[in-house]
Amino acid sequence: MRELIQELVAHCADLRRQLTRELRDPQHAADIAQSSFERVYAQALAGPGDGAQAAIASPRALLFRVARNLCIDEARHRQVVQNWAAQQSGFSLQSAAPSCEYVHAQRQVLRRVIGVLESLPPLRREVFLLFRAYGFTRTEISARLALSEAAVAKHLVRAALDCSRVFAEMQAALIEAPAVSPRSSFRATLAEDWA
Repeated sequence: MRELIQELVAHCADLRRQLTRELRDPQHAADIAQSSFERVYAQALAGPGDGAQAAIASPRALLFRVARNLCIDEARHRQVVQNWAAQQSGFSLQSAAPSCEYVHAQRQVLRRVIGVLESLPPLRREVFLLFRAYGFTRTEISARLALSEAAVAKHLVRAALDCSRVFAEMQAALIEAPAVSPRSSFRATLAEDWA
């Protein structure tokens, strides 16, 4: 048994060098070499079923074969993990769909914004849409609508103020939603029960 251990130890350095060349990672190569040594040593200790020690014809060949098998097993495991991760990424995209409540809230906001834009005076609405929706500059809008740049700026500021008022009202409505509070009679009943 001592000779087998000495031979395995002598071949571990060769195995580690070869694995380092193949795997291009010295730490990982050392881990595989150690695992291979442990498995061959455990096999030698276990021996055949009758309790006698097993005679390993070529400890070096067995050590290298076990290392190769460990590398193959690890590559298969890595492939399974990658396939699973690819499948899960597809599921996470599907589960990232917005909730019904979110879609409903966004539609309400959109309806409110459209209502505000429709309530603006026609010239102010046109100036605002040309600037915000279509990306025209103030100079281009003034040339297109035959207005001064100061008038275009005035219409943009007023439209922005009108829109910001609506957004402020919507935000206040969301923040100041009525909170459910316990009734005073319920509190009194609780106090009587505990007294």
